[in-house]
Amino acid sequence: MRGARQTRRQQLVAALVAIVLGVPAALGVVTAFGLLLSRPIDDLPARVDAILGAHEATRVPLASVPDQLSEALIAIEDERFYQHRGIDTQGVIRAILTDLYRHRALQGGSTLTQQLVKVVYLNDNDNGARKIEDLLLTLKVEARFDKHTILENYFNAVYYGHGAYGIGAASAVYFHRPPIALDLARASMLAGLPQSPSFYDPYRNPCPARARQFNVLAQMAHDGYISQDQAGRAYNEPIGFPCK
Repeated sequence: MRGARQTRRQQLVAALVAIVLGVPAALGVVTAFGLLLSRPIDDLPARVDAILGAHEATRVPLASVPDQLSEALIAIEDERFYQHRGIDTQGVIRAILTDLYRHRALQGGSTLTQQLVKVVYLNDNDNGARKIEDLLLTLKVEARFDKHTILENYFNAVYYGHGAYGIGAASAVYFHRPPIALDLARASMLAGLPQSPSFYDPYRNPCPARARQFNVLAQMAHDGYISQDQAGRAYNEPIGFPCK
C-alpha cells in the first residue's frame, strides 16, 4: 500500500514537472511562430511621420524633449519602462489584483511600447483577437528598437487632445512654446493628457486636467524624480488653466 502511494506521488511530481517545463516551451514555440508570421515593424518611424504629416505636425527628436517630461510620462504611464522588454508582467499582475480588489476594471497595465503599437499598427484597437497581435508586435518593436527610439516615437505618435498630434503640436497648442522650453509644471500637465485626451483637455476640462497633473507630480515624487517640495511648487505655478 505504501509502495502504491509512493508510486502515485512520484507520478504526480513527474506530471507537475512536465507541466512546468512543457508549458513554457510550448508557449515559446507558439510565440516564435507568431513573431515570424506577424507583420514587419521596421516601418515604425515612417508610420509615425505619416501620422504627423497627416495633421501638419513635425517630429520632435528626443534630444529636444526635456528630461522632466520623459520622467513625468514614464512615472505616470510605465514605471518600469527601462526594466521590461515591452510587456511588464509585474504591472499586469498588479493591475489585475487592483481590479479584483476594487471589483471593477480601473487598471490597464499596458506599457508605453504597447500603447505605441496600438496607435501606430492597430488604429487604437487591441481588443479581442487583436490583443495577440498587440503582444507580438510589442515584442518585435522592443527587439528591433532601443528604448530612446521607442520613447521618441511615442511622444510623436500619440494624440494630446484639442487637435494636437505629437508633443510638438501639444506644446504649441497648450503653452505656445517648443517642448524644450517646458518647465516641470507644464511638462507634468502634458504627460497626463494621452491617457484620455478629450477628458483631460485643459481648455475644456481644466479641473480634471489639473487633477491629472497632480497625480503625475505625486507619482514623480514617489518614484524619486523630484522632491515633494518641487511637486508642490510645480502644481501651484500658474500655467493658464485655473480650476474654478
